[in-house]
Amino acid sequence: MSETTTPTDAGGTAKTDFDVVIIGAGFGGLAALKELRGHGFSVRAVDAAPEVGGTWYWNRYPGLRVDSESRIFCYSTDPELLEEWDWHERFPAQPEVLKYLCHVADRYDLRKDIDFNTRVKSARYDQESGRWTVF
Repeated sequence: MSETTTPTDAGGTAKTDFDVVIIGAGFGGLAALKELRGHGFSVRAVDAAPEVGGTWYWNRYPGLRVDSESRIFCYSTDPELLEEWDWHERFPAQPEVLKYLCHVADRYDLRKDIDFNTRVKSARYDQESGRWTVF
């Protein structure tokens, strides 16, 4: 489920230059990836986990659930996504939230632009070029 491909340019060389690098593939990272990609930016997300979900991937303790109703705790900008996903509880538990995020990643084919099992150690800004280098 957490398949990642290395992006390449037209000549087959690994692409390392992106308009935007997103750190994290949780709720915010997935939303940013979808929106920025939709606006034509070249985007790459990185996440330390082997799957999407952010804190909903890592935290799995008993009783973990959302503190807002499910109708609020979702992506509301896509009416089709709202229609196709049926929350089973008013305040869903961690497994269902993670399943929802995996569904979102599948629905928008987001995993192809995410490097899983990848940690960012630092980022350096080059004032001359106006670009960041992410390590």
